[in-house]
Amino acid sequence: MTDAAALDDLRWHYGEAYLIELIGGRWIAQRRDSHATMSAGSPNQLLGLIRADYAAHPVARDPRPCRFRPGG
Repeated sequence: MTDAAALDDLRWHYGEAYLIELIGGRWIAQRRDSHATMSAGSPNQLLGLIRADYAAHPVARDPRPCRFRPGG
């Protein structure tokens, strides 16, 4: 699997709860609620960190849809 495909896969499964990026060879996930950040050397390592983090402290989801607010 390519890095782009692995990034897409992680975002597909965990993107609602985490911001996920590949920066300078490091796989990074940041919780959307607390902004706590974790990093790993591979997508599989990051997946393990995300799963452990989410199991210990599920990320709260806002049931309201995001909307663009004109003027602010």
